[in-house]
Amino acid sequence: MQLEEKRKRIMAAVTVTGIVLIVILFAVVIYQIVDICVLKARRDRLRQEYEYTLTQISEADDWLENYRLNQDAVLYRLALLNGYRPAK
Repeated sequence: MQLEEKRKRIMAAVTVTGIVLIVILFAVVIYQIVDICVLKARRDRLRQEYEYTLTQISEADDWLENYRLNQDAVLYRLALLNGYRPAK
């Protein structure tokens, strides 16, 4: 009787340990899936920011070329935008 009781306890302990291990592994897998999704979203956002930055650089180059061609008019316009009022 004692031997059979001992065997039942061991089987119960092994079963509980197996179930706990499966639950922990399942939780790790879920965490990894969520982490991958977050990293993909971050990668996409960074890619969009990169594209936007390249566009801004391109527009700045266009503005700079226009500035070189029309330096006086551009400076005057910037001065007006920043509060300069011409004397009357």
